[in-house]
This record gives sequence, C-alpha cells and structure tokens, in this order.
Amino acid sequence: MTFDFFEGAAGTGKTHNLVGHAGKLVQDGALGEGHKLLALTFMNGARRRLGARLGENLAFRRRFDCQTFDVFARTLAARRRSLITPAMQAQAAALNEFDGPCALAAALLENEVVRKWLARSFPLVLVDEAQDLDDHRMRILQGLSQSCRIVAAADAFQCLHDGRDIEPLINWLRGAGRTHPLTQTHRTNQQGLLAAALAVREGRDVKTVLTARTAQNGTTWNGAGFRLLEAPATQRNTGLLAWAIANDISQRQSSVVILTPDARNAIIRAALNTVQTRRWPRNNGATFGPYPHTWDRHDDEEADALLADVVLPQNASCADLLALLTPLAGHAAIAQTISRMDRLRRAHGQVAFTAAQVTEFVRDSVRNRSRLGFRQQRGHLAMTIQRAKNREFPNVIVLWPHTATGDAAYLRRLLYNGITRAQIHCTVIVLGQNRLQSPPFAP
Repeated sequence: MTFDFFEGAAGTGKTHNLVGHAGKLVQDGALGEGHKLLALTFMNGARRRLGARLGENLAFRRRFDCQTFDVFARTLAARRRSLITPAMQAQAAALNEFDGPCALAAALLENEVVRKWLARSFPLVLVDEAQDLDDHRMRILQGLSQSCRIVAAADAFQCLHDGRDIEPLINWLRGAGRTHPLTQTHRTNQQGLLAAALAVREGRDVKTVLTARTAQNGTTWNGAGFRLLEAPATQRNTGLLAWAIANDISQRQSSVVILTPDARNAIIRAALNTVQTRRWPRNNGATFGPYPHTWDRHDDEEADALLADVVLPQNASCADLLALLTPLAGHAAIAQTISRMDRLRRAHGQVAFTAAQVTEFVRDSVRNRSRLGFRQQRGHLAMTIQRAKNREFPNVIVLWPHTATGDAAYLRRLLYNGITRAQIHCTVIVLGQNRLQSPPFAP
C-alpha cells in the first residue's frame, strides 16, 4: 500500500496539504462504493478541527469518519474481541485506560484477517500530528499501513512529550513511503515573528534577530509581529506582570490567547486574576482593562475545577446530592450530571449514589461536551502551550515562568510551539530578570 508523509515546521500547511492530497486520492478513486476515509488524531481538539476541515471538502461529504486513536482502538477491540487472547488481555490490563485498548488494537492489527476486514471499510487513512504517537499508537499505524493507503503529517520539533525519543517514529515515517517536505510558512507573514520562531527552533539567541528598545519600563526586544520582555514579578508583587499582560492586550485589535508552560504557577495565576478585575490609567487620562478570560483546560482538570468547592459525601441519597449540586447547575456539565442521576432514580430506582459515582458522572459529561466542541467561554482564552497544539490564534501572549522544567531541547520546543500559534502578533513575557541569556532564549 502507498504511504505519503508531509513533514514541515509549524504553519507550513501540514493539515492543509494532508486534506488536499487525500481529496485528490478520493477524486482518483481511492474510495469505492461503501468505503469511507478514516481520519485519526491524538487529541479530541485536533479531531474536531480535522473533522471540520474534511467536512469543508466536497470530496469527503458523508464519506469520512474522524476519531482519536483511543476511540478507534476501543471500537476495534470491541468488534474483534473474539480474537483477543489471554496474553493480549493481560498485557493491556497492565496499562492505563487509554494505552490498554491501543495495545489491544495494535496486537489485533498484526492479524492479516483483521487488517483486510478493516481495509474493506477504510481503504484510506489520514493521521495528523503523527509526532505525538507513542509506541502503542505507532504500532496501530504500522498495522494499518500494511493494508490501507496512508497519508500522514508530522513535525518532530512539535512533540511536547518530555524525554520521549521520537527519532525511531520519524525515521519510520520518512522511510514508509514518499516524503513531502514543506518549507513555506503560511500562518503568518510577520517577519519578526518568523525570525524569532526560527531562532528558537535552531537554538540561536533570539535577541540577535530583534531590535532592542529601552524605555522607562525597561528594555524590550522587538520585530514585526513579535515582542520579548522581562517582567520582574514576584509572589509579593504580581502587579508588574498583570500590568504587562493588560497593556499588551490593550494594543491588540482582536482576541488574545494567553499561553504558559505552567498553568499552576502562583505568580501567573495571581496576575491573571488581577487582569480580570482591574482598570489601569494612562497618562492621557484614558484607561485600559479589565480583561476577562476563560481557562481552556483538559477534561479532567475542568471536572476537578467544577467540583473543587463541593464536599461530596461518601454515600448520600439522590435528593441530598441534587440539593448540593443544584446551585452549580449553571454549568452545563453539572446540569447534565443532575439529569443523569434523576433518570437513574426514575428508570432504575437508584436512590443513593457514592462520591466516586457523582465525580465520574461529571467527568463523563465534561468529556462528552469536549468531544462535541461545547465549551463555555467568556472573554479571552488562557491555556497551557500543550493545550494549544495544532491551533492558531490572531494574537498570543506567552508567559514564561521560572517553573518551566525540562532540558534545553524540550524548553525550546515548548517556546517554539507557543510562539508559532500566533498569526498576527506574539508577545513573550519572561518572569524574573537576567533569564534571557540561557535556554530557551539563547544557546
């Protein structure tokens, strides 16, 4: 079977080329009667975005199925469970709830009967962000490649798993078929932004591609579409950072996304809380702020935040739990949890629930809403750099704390992924002083 691999830096149009090439294959007859294209991604957010791209192409209208590797693996294991041996089951049981099904699916795809059965439904498979695949998901792709036509895209420098050796994966992708190198950046034409991102990627001193400007508030390094500065904020004085964030937001003409490698950093949290509520004066009498924002979190983090102020009894009646949760019913996930508990009471006569059950109901609701793309948002967005993968925004502020951990190469990948989310402008605010002479800002 044929294998096409698109490789390029951030913003070079990997997903665009992935979908476009698959469209040409479909027009050339890659999908027969009753066939569908199978699109696989690592995360739900990437799945939704890839699904939207495919839906815009008339070649795929009602002829594609977009899934995460985890959902695909669980479905395959359920459909072909009669072929799962005790040894395969034992191996999967030793792994977590996500890796276990993937290990089962990878083992099943070693069976030629399973591969041919799958290819009868999905002769063409797309894989986006392939650099994120671990050993289990890589084995799934290797199994699929023996019976299906594959179109994949990846960039090794955009892997944000600290300590993972992805060289074997990238080498396999390059050697599996035809590699299409992508070199032209399409996300932005801002030369300062492009130069700063390239300097980080290549491990050079970022300041050397920018112009220094010294004013009353200190020195900033600037280029078209890019700004780098230090904010000497401390736990006792987070106002300096809050002012820097709000001042930057005030200069943008559209929405701003705030990214950080450490969302738990206390200085950043305190500063962002101030940004949401405070108004600052300017010398000309005008003011700027406040700027509300919403944290875009992982599903489990979202569920934990919803229940953070609720003390759930270990075991309680349905009526008591409904009374406890009803004040929070303005959150859709809590409202759905209440509805689910009420249905179980009416349909099955369940009159009591444990804290673990209620927590899992909330987690299920958050996960389902995330899969469907339903998230309540107010104002600007804030999220981790890891959460922003495979996404793009008009304006980005990267908050870089001293708590960002990892070796020099990993820190460079983190910063690069943060910078390259921006289409128009990116500001990097480094917490502390004299930190621009070391990685990821300098060799």
